[in-house]
Amino acid sequence: MKKISVFGFLLSMALFSHGASVTKVSVVHLDNFGGDSVGVLSHCQTKVGTSYDPAVVARDVMALKASKLFQDIQVNAERKADGVEVTFCVYRKVRFLKPLVVKGNANVSASKIADQAGFKDGRLYGDADFAAAADKVRAFYVKNDFPNARVTPLVKVVSGGIDCMVTFEVEEGSALSVSGYTFPGANNVDVSDLRREIGLFPFWDPRGWFAEKPVSESQLADAVAKISRYYADLGYLDVKVSSSCSAVAGADEKTICFNIEEGPLYTVGDVKIEGLKSYSAADVAGKSALPKEGDAAGLKTLEDAAHSISVAVGSGDLGLSESRVDIRRIPRDGNSTVLDVHFLVTEGVPVVIDNVAIVGNEYTKDKVIRREIELGPGDKMLADRAERSKDRLEGLYYFSRVRYYLRDSMRGKDSEGAEYRDLVYEVEEKDTGNFNFGVGASSVDSVYVQGQVSQSNFDLFSPSKYFRGGGQKGRLYAQVGPYIQTYEAEICEPHLFDRYLQLRVQAYRRQRWYDEYDVIRTGASVALDYPVKVWMPWKSLGHMESFGRFGVSLAGEFIQFDEMDNGYWMLEDKKVSLSEQGGEDDRYGDAAEMIVRLYWSRDQVDNGRTPSNGSRTSLFFDVAGGDNEYWRFGFKHRNYFTTWKRYNHVLMLALRGETIDAINDEVPIYNRLFLGGPKSIRGIEYRHVSPMAKRVGGSDYAPWGGQTLICANAEYTVPVFRKYLRVALFTDAGSVTSDELDFDVSDTFAWTAGIGFRIDAIPSLPIRIDFATPIKKPDNAEEEVFSFTIGYDF
Repeated sequence: MKKISVFGFLLSMALFSHGASVTKVSVVHLDNFGGDSVGVLSHCQTKVGTSYDPAVVARDVMALKASKLFQDIQVNAERKADGVEVTFCVYRKVRFLKPLVVKGNANVSASKIADQAGFKDGRLYGDADFAAAADKVRAFYVKNDFPNARVTPLVKVVSGGIDCMVTFEVEEGSALSVSGYTFPGANNVDVSDLRREIGLFPFWDPRGWFAEKPVSESQLADAVAKISRYYADLGYLDVKVSSSCSAVAGADEKTICFNIEEGPLYTVGDVKIEGLKSYSAADVAGKSALPKEGDAAGLKTLEDAAHSISVAVGSGDLGLSESRVDIRRIPRDGNSTVLDVHFLVTEGVPVVIDNVAIVGNEYTKDKVIRREIELGPGDKMLADRAERSKDRLEGLYYFSRVRYYLRDSMRGKDSEGAEYRDLVYEVEEKDTGNFNFGVGASSVDSVYVQGQVSQSNFDLFSPSKYFRGGGQKGRLYAQVGPYIQTYEAEICEPHLFDRYLQLRVQAYRRQRWYDEYDVIRTGASVALDYPVKVWMPWKSLGHMESFGRFGVSLAGEFIQFDEMDNGYWMLEDKKVSLSEQGGEDDRYGDAAEMIVRLYWSRDQVDNGRTPSNGSRTSLFFDVAGGDNEYWRFGFKHRNYFTTWKRYNHVLMLALRGETIDAINDEVPIYNRLFLGGPKSIRGIEYRHVSPMAKRVGGSDYAPWGGQTLICANAEYTVPVFRKYLRVALFTDAGSVTSDELDFDVSDTFAWTAGIGFRIDAIPSLPIRIDFATPIKKPDNAEEEVFSFTIGYDF
């Protein structure tokens, strides 16, 4: 099976022929049906009489590849006495003619097989495409209980052209219906962990809904290897795993058994680093992540330790690149399950980077990758910086795999004896687009429908690549329910002008229904922020450390009232109204605002969704002009502590404060502050921690909002069933007062406590269920014992 490839460049030709004249450009057809040489060369810039340039030839190959006419491309450049002869060797794709002929199929129809193959009449395909289609058909057979099915594509080219007839020869094999999987001998490992390792998930986990279960010979072999590796990583280095099938009595089904002989658990004894010549073992050990005596001698633990030693030796003053670290496990006399671990180091050589090459990026721009790499041409190769660069590339989540290596640049050594090498980062791109559609619910918003289309590697100016590869982030979002409607479009450029300057542009329309009125906000905003670094003299001399991001935003918003309550209300000793003359709608309806915000935020949590350590902090200051003029200041801080590491107990403490004041008039009700509900003070009705207004001539109350807010939360979570279910004990307290900077919380103070459940069984669909009761609540505020939301920490 052939794949599109680029090779045939001899590096020596690139070095010695650069600048020579091209004397001949020819085409060799590797296929059996020939082709139009002029058509091939029409894609190329390399011409007779031009100066030979390997970069131009490389672009020619990319142009031929982009034409999608060829399945294999080779280039040869040969130096002659009078110049350079360039030969393009191409293997054309063939044109599929329907129908797809299927032979040997007894249990699956030919039409179904053709649907799975997905060939389109008249479209060009290569050998790799035919093989991939055959793999799809085989996977379909496996999914339908034919684990050993074989599918062979046969391609016959019609004489005198590129048209072809395709036949799939099928060997279905015997049907096998699997009733279940067992793991006899798994005495010291949780079976659910083994099931997860081989892709067997509980019925409620979406990861298992579309996954293939291991049934074929190759799949079972892969499953055996995964189980063996899992045990070895735990320290069971002598584990033996095999698979077998047993018939289920009275049924045409079989059970697949993974037979396990665990063997002993090995632990670490003495740890030594040997073979060092340029560094002391103590210095390298201090920079490496070594196992401790008594730790399980897991294979991954030892491999990671060896890698950390290699990085330490490859960093520092000398930077000895390509150092090798071998692991020797020596059983201790008298107790063979204790292994003295010796890391034998073979030191490398100092290296200077000649060039940095990027390989494997089909659509992601080079600059998106290069800006994450700390090393450049002329730099000393330091493994720790190369590792950090690799981690940063992985942190983009654009790639399924990232690795780096050094290759000979044919330049020799520098004046100090360091060898020149090219640093190559090889990436494997993955799908970064996402489409979500579903039904959500909360005790505030009721049931709603939401959908989102997002691309985390977005490129606004690259439609030919389906708007991918620029390192931007794009998002379209809609939420529609009986109490809320939201429509948002957002794009983020994290490296504006190729600097660490983040630009975020957003447009939105948000409508919220309250009991007494509705509010519609339509607007757009643009924000710029930059990472802040501060001097940390108490840590080390001259140390600068990241200290969050500082930014400024400008927003324009048009605010409308709708469906307003009629009548008058008494707020303390003042008569107020929503819809009557002189009321909120009369004074503040159909208002346009321009808001300038200064903000700072810092995120140091260990996990963005379910943190167990670290903190999040944000501050902001707003100044608004237009129909409403006001200023607003607020902060939010949240800290996470792992209180019992062994059992993953986590304590969360949070504090939020905010105040607002009008510059010339009063603050409109839609800009005032409220607390209460599942995302602030549980146990109190949504927005009911607030100054309350009483209806004139009636007995009902409505929250009218205040100008100063303070809220504190504490929550202690304990896992009950792994990470999928946690129990939470919590308490919330807070108050909203009438005036700006008013800290007299006595009238509206609320304090609640309760118990809740955090369900993370379905990825990206976390459910929070809470039961709370007030210890103290404001007068006229309603209780809300039960609340639930879908989402992570508020």
